[in-house]
Order: sequence, then structure tokens, then C-alpha cells
Amino acid sequence: MSAKVLILGGGSGGLVTANSLHHIFKNKSVKPEITLIDKNQYHEFMPSYPWVALGYRDPDEIRRPLSLLEKKGIRYVNAVIKSINPNKREVETTEGVFEYDFLVVSLGAELNPDAIEHYKEEAHHPWSMKGALNLRRALKDFKGGHILIGVQGMYYRCPPAPFEIAGQLDFMLRAKGIRDNTDITIFHLTPGPLSNMGPAISTVIAEILNNKGVKFVGNFEFERISPQEKKVYAKDGRSLPYDLLIMPPAHKPNSVVANSPLSNGKDFPVVDPETFRHIKYSNVFIIGDVVNPAVNLPPAGVVAHFQAEFVANQIAVEVIGGYVGESFTPVAMCIMDFGDDAVLPMCEFTKVYKDLSGPPTCGVLGRGKEIRLVKEAFEAMWFANYLTK
Repeated sequence: MSAKVLILGGGSGGLVTANSLHHIFKNKSVKPEITLIDKNQYHEFMPSYPWVALGYRDPDEIRRPLSLLEKKGIRYVNAVIKSINPNKREVETTEGVFEYDFLVVSLGAELNPDAIEHYKEEAHHPWSMKGALNLRRALKDFKGGHILIGVQGMYYRCPPAPFEIAGQLDFMLRAKGIRDNTDITIFHLTPGPLSNMGPAISTVIAEILNNKGVKFVGNFEFERISPQEKKVYAKDGRSLPYDLLIMPPAHKPNSVVANSPLSNGKDFPVVDPETFRHIKYSNVFIIGDVVNPAVNLPPAGVVAHFQAEFVANQIAVEVIGGYVGESFTPVAMCIMDFGDDAVLPMCEFTKVYKDLSGPPTCGVLGRGKEIRLVKEAFEAMWFANYLTK
């Protein structure tokens, strides 16, 4: 009987896991049954959400139906996951109960806009498709004033995104001819722009922001939004004005995972950081934003991507026998698009991920307008490799 591999989530981690397993077993005599479950009908390329907000992309240009996985023999089920029972090796959904031999949980973080008072009526964000389209409408009507971009904490998807958004807005507002009567300010918990990634990256980002006239306010620990004053307050009493406020909503661990035996009453499940196997249920792998904060890795799609390939190899080892693939390397890279400039940074997180013995080792692989073209090429390659029409 074929091994049953059940994948929860159709984001970066789940999609790459399914495709990696398909690739490994494509020409093998033994093949597992691969099923992916997601409540959404589409996989969306999240790095392009800011492009949707700025009108550079429309929604259908950055998403593909998950049903395209069926072409590769991967079963796709459009369902809401209700509960996970690792003791019975079962997952309950709105489309029935699914059994598994191996479970890969890649359900990501949940957006929690209700966590911050006045957030829903005052703030905009491109951290979801709906949020990106709402921000697009707000930008269409924007005639100038104070644009304030910031974060309420360190746990949010794609840590460099606020800085990218600021640079892209500068570029767009210059094209519209209203940059001179608009100021753009970023507030953040870190003392400098991406200073938690080290001086090599922080210095470059600070230079780009300075060239664009974008102000940075560091060590700003968010406290509250005042809709009457149109200001955001820090815990130390400082305040910043806004006419247009852009903030990622609060993020929280996935509720299905948090309420399952996998988390055992804790915010995040506990995994072996060497394998991403659950410490109690060895046939359960957990990757991506649903677990990365607990293993000191950033909530970024590229990390989930590398974890997914590594986990697929481990499953293949058990199904086939022998050694397949390579070990996991905690590396993250992203293409930061600032409109008329772009940066390709890379960070290696071994010192953070293993034992918190030091900061990540980061550097800049490239900078210039041509890097933006690399991001467009990667977007096209992503769909060509993982969800081919």
C-alpha cells in the first residue's frame, strides 16, 4: 500500500513540499499518495502584494488555482481544516476526515487585525490580497500629506516589506507629481533600518531611504493608534502623525495548530530544529511561519521554501530508503524592490537558529535597477515550476 502524505496549507511551504515530493518520486517505482488541503482555491505569490497595491499587478497576475496540482497527480482538496489529531493520524475538515502516514503542517500565521484598537478603520496594509486592494483604493484618492509606515511588533511576514513599500511609494508619488507635498516616515522597533540584519544590509537600506527622503524613527515600541488626533503613539510617549497609515496587522499562530496536541497549550508547536519533526509525533513535520518564531527563524516564504525541500527529502528517505538530498541550511534571501532601486540581500542564520550564539551573518549580493527584473523573473519562474497552466 502506498504511503499517504497529507500536506496542510497551499502557501510557499505546502506548495514546495508537494512539488518536491512529486519530483523525487516521478520516476520511482514506489510512489506515495500526495494530498494537499487548503481553504483557498488559489495560491497567491505574496511578495507581489505591494505591486498589487500600487497597481503594477492585478490579482489574477499573481495567483494560480491550486487545482493545477492535479496535473502532476497531486490531489488538491478545497476545505477548511477543523482539527488535527496526531494520536489517530487524522485531520478533520469540512470535506471529511483524512488519514495520513506523514503529515506536513504549513498553515502559516494568521492575521489578527482585531488585536489593535482602531486598526481596522485607520490602517491599510498589503499583507493580503484584500489588504492590497484596499490600499490601492486609498492611494488612488491620496493627494498628499503624511504617510506613516510602521510595525506593531517583530512577528510579521516578510520583515523587509515596510522598507520596500516606503521606497515604492516614493517612486510612485514622484511619478504622480505629488511627492513634494508628501512626507514618508517609517517607525520600527529596531534602532536602524533592518539593523537586526547587521551593518552590511542596514547601511545600504539607510542610504536608499535617505536618497529618497524617507525618514526613519527607530526604537519606536508601538502602543496605540489615536484616530481623533491622527497619530500613532509609542510606549515612551512619542507620537507620529499620519494622513495615510500603513501597518501589517498583528500576526498570531495558526489557531488550528495552537488548539491541537501539536502545540500542547503553547503558542507554537515544539519541533526538533534539526529535522522539523514534532518532538512527540515523529511522522509530523511542521514548517514555515506557524513554527519559525519558535526556532529563531524569520517569518519569510524563502525559509519555508528551503524547509519544504528538506522535509520532502526526509519523507522520501523513509518511503524509499537510503539518502536523498541535502541537509537544511538556515539561509534567507529576498529581492527588495524600491521602485527605481533594488537590493538582493542574503542572511545565514546558523548562529541564531542553533544556539542564539550570535546575530545572523548577512551581506548584499547585488544592488541596482536590474535586480528588480530578477524579482519579476522569479515571480514567473515560481508559477512555471510549481503551478503550470
